[in-house]
Amino acid sequence: MKHILTVLILLTSILMAKPKFTDKQIAAMTPQYFSRNHTAPKLTGLKIYTDGGERIYHVEIKVDRNRSSEDLSFAVSALANMGQYAKKPFKKYVVVMHYDVRGKGTDICEANARCTADYMIRKQVTYDHWYNKCISFTST
Repeated sequence: MKHILTVLILLTSILMAKPKFTDKQIAAMTPQYFSRNHTAPKLTGLKIYTDGGERIYHVEIKVDRNRSSEDLSFAVSALANMGQYAKKPFKKYVVVMHYDVRGKGTDICEANARCTADYMIRKQVTYDHWYNKCISFTST
C-alpha cells in the first residue's frame, strides 16, 4: 500500500509539473507570444545562446518612443514567462530596444533571470528591488 501511494504521489507531481521545452521550441513560440497581444512591441530579432557559461535569452524590439516603458515591460515579462518553461534555465534576459526616432541609438536592458522571475512571476520581490538590483541599462 505504501508503494502504491508513493507511485501515485510521484505520478501526480509529474503530471502537474510545468512542461519543459527546448531552446528551439522556445524560439519558435516567442514570436507568437508577441503577436497575440495587440499592444506588444514589434519583435525584430531573437537569439538564445551561451556566453561565458551563462545561458542568455535575447530579443530585439522596435520601440514606440511614447510607449518605451510599456514596450520594455512587455518584452521582459515575455522573456520571464517563456523562460520559465525552458528545459535548461536561463541566467540572463536581454532586451535590445530600437527606437523609431531618427538619431536615437539603441538601449539595452539586461535582467537577471532568477530575480526577474521572482518579481514578475512569483511576486516575491518588489518593483523597487527588481529595478535597482536585478536590471541594468546601457545605450549605444
